[in-house]
Amino acid sequence: MSEKEPRFAVEPEQVIIEAVQAVEPQLDAVLVEKVLLATLQRRPARREVARFLEAGPELLTSGKPEGPTSLGRLLRALRENGAVHVQLPRCARCGARRPLKIRHDQTRICASCLARVIAVANPCALCGSRNYSGRDRDGQPRCSAHPPDDGRDVLADLVGLVTATAQLPPDVVEQAVCSVERSKTGRLRLLWALEDHPRLLTGDGAHGPARGLRLIQALIARGAAHLVDPPCPFCHRTTTLDMGRDGLRCCRTCWKKVRAQPCSQCARSSPVATRTSDGLPLCANCCRTTPFHQRICVRCGELRRAVQRTADGPLCSHCHQLPTADCSVCNTTRPCHFARSAAPVCGPCQIKARPPKECSRCGLLRRAEYRTEAGEPLCGRCGVPRIPCSQCSRPRRVAGRTGEGEPLCDTCWNRHERARRPCSGCGAVEKLFHFGLCPACAARRQLTLALTDPPSAEEAVRPELEPVYAALLQVTPHALLAWLRLGSARHILHQFAQATGPVSHEVLDGCQPVKVVRHLRAVLVAGGALPRRDEHLAELELWLGRAYPRISSAEERNALRSFVTWHHLHRLRRQGKPVAQGQAEGVRHEVSANVRLLAWLARQGSDLSSCTQDHIDAWLAEGSATRTLARSFLLWATRRSMAPTLHVPFHTSAFSAEVIAQDVRWNLVRRLAHDEDLNDVDRTAGLLVLLFAQQPSRIIQLTTEHVSDTGDKVTVQLGKIPADMPPPLDDLVRRLVKRRRGHSAVRLAVEPPWLLPGGHAGRPMAAAHLSNRLKRIGVRPRAARHTALMDIAAELPAVVVSRLLGFHQNTANLWHRESQGFSPEYGADLTRR
Repeated sequence: MSEKEPRFAVEPEQVIIEAVQAVEPQLDAVLVEKVLLATLQRRPARREVARFLEAGPELLTSGKPEGPTSLGRLLRALRENGAVHVQLPRCARCGARRPLKIRHDQTRICASCLARVIAVANPCALCGSRNYSGRDRDGQPRCSAHPPDDGRDVLADLVGLVTATAQLPPDVVEQAVCSVERSKTGRLRLLWALEDHPRLLTGDGAHGPARGLRLIQALIARGAAHLVDPPCPFCHRTTTLDMGRDGLRCCRTCWKKVRAQPCSQCARSSPVATRTSDGLPLCANCCRTTPFHQRICVRCGELRRAVQRTADGPLCSHCHQLPTADCSVCNTTRPCHFARSAAPVCGPCQIKARPPKECSRCGLLRRAEYRTEAGEPLCGRCGVPRIPCSQCSRPRRVAGRTGEGEPLCDTCWNRHERARRPCSGCGAVEKLFHFGLCPACAARRQLTLALTDPPSAEEAVRPELEPVYAALLQVTPHALLAWLRLGSARHILHQFAQATGPVSHEVLDGCQPVKVVRHLRAVLVAGGALPRRDEHLAELELWLGRAYPRISSAEERNALRSFVTWHHLHRLRRQGKPVAQGQAEGVRHEVSANVRLLAWLARQGSDLSSCTQDHIDAWLAEGSATRTLARSFLLWATRRSMAPTLHVPFHTSAFSAEVIAQDVRWNLVRRLAHDEDLNDVDRTAGLLVLLFAQQPSRIIQLTTEHVSDTGDKVTVQLGKIPADMPPPLDDLVRRLVKRRRGHSAVRLAVEPPWLLPGGHAGRPMAAAHLSNRLKRIGVRPRAARHTALMDIAAELPAVVVSRLLGFHQNTANLWHRESQGFSPEYGADLTRR
């Protein structure tokens, strides 16, 4: 911070945040800063608020009508975001809590009090009445009994006067007038201006009000041929006359000339771009170069002019990245210019928008990417010469050269030893990433910056974050650097740095967005920074916390919570293995059905204790069969005398009916066995479903330890007895073991032992994702598994099915009984085989 400048001028944001947190300690500094920057987007306004709060912080709670208008806006925004102690300023006259946009006698008053002040100070020039209505043509105040228009039909007179000059139909002129000026007072002033300057629409528009210029443009757009859009009276350029100078409308350039003052730093006479805290003028160049208006960039660490402010801090023009938006041209989510406008444009589309020119070499009409020495345009293909690479001999663009000056293409340059240089951090000779650092050192530096507050590459992270730091360093450097480029990821890590205490699962549950948090949680668990937990059970409990409040009755809400806790959660916690995704989804469906039932009863004027069988029958008849999922809860409530005796049918689903024909099954087997265009993961999983009746939730749990390869055969332990894999399934399993690779955005350097790694670090592929992949290639997992299990259970004893395929003995017995009455076609097919 500069020694000559006060703190409110150099660090206005920090001054305001400290003052607000002193009054509202429950508000997070990040939230206060976010509200501040969204409400007061211009830094001069933040400096003014900081100056008042530094002198009198009691303005936040006293409700005094002092300070700038921007302070009232900030207080209102803080109240909307959870502040409870700050008080909105009251009007100095009536004491009402309203927007105070007008200053009167060194205090602020509301618009209603201002109207009364104006009425008292402006008695009517004709009768002396205090009922102020406006001012007449001579500037004298008038009351409502003697209005300024003297009873004229202002719109009709204005339309008639303009129609005579514009030579347009009266209805078109009236439409143009109404689109430009909607108030009666504004139309009256416009009428007076046209009466005082008859040539206002035909060349002297600069002598009238700004509405007159807009009226000229509206009339020209509607076909007026005799009107003239006036030029600037000072520079005589035809441009927008949005400023005023010497009683005339002028362009912004001419307006700036009269505001030229000697700059307090360079002493050159130029328009004033801004002023210092002492009120001294600064030109535009000095405004960009003076340290007073510069900030330390959070990426490069240089004191430069900030062009963007992120959650981590300001960015200079060298480190600024365009915000991401949906391009209005190609509809692709990319970094775009004008991202906050209604028509954002990405970089490629902005380049394409340039008018094409004829290439001077090939003669094609293309964008001019280069130019010859004479300035003639060249397209991208002709502008860069293709030189044969000294190693691969292919004509390519030159990406680098050897020590002897021989050209290298991009592919050969990446492999050449000259492209690798010593890292300034660790000394390793490899292709550097940035700032003279290799990818590993760059990742370590960026991670340290994200986990320190304030960001610093030299300081160590606090001790509670060391496990997080060590776990994230197990991610491959390039993957970690790409992940840290996400603003949401850096924001989460910066929250860790600002908080106190260790990082836990509960802390991650409160972070957003969910997708980034899931990747981060998986890395921290795989790296040992967090203990493993049942993710499906934890997500189910979080979902239940959001589902219960949807029930309006507290008694029914507690009843459903007790039912879920002791009927479902108790069973899931005691089962001795992680909760499957299907189990969690089943609980969600049942709870949703119960919530909808209770809401329906409330709309019918009933509740759980007073509902009848007629209510239940009507509710079941109105919806789908999934409404029968409420049966367990209703029976539970009946047994505890919370509801009368009610009857709900069982929720049935297809058990042996959901099958596929045997010829369809074997056609799928032949396709998966011989179609080399399919992915090895899909082929392996599909054959395990079709031949061994394995469900996706069990296939994803296979690891390399379940696979045994003796060279002659490959066995996979699906149950207690390893199962031999027939060809070509054995080769597919071998390839999966050797080539398996996860798809996580933050991939670990050491791959976990899962046979099918998933999209999160250290975790297998999701069962739902594997099911969707199989459905895309024509394999319906449920029907295919039922058909295979019917076939196997009909040929093998139940005990063999249980030990070979990993099913419980009761399940194997059930399928063995089902296979006996499968169908006559199945029996005939089995006899033929």
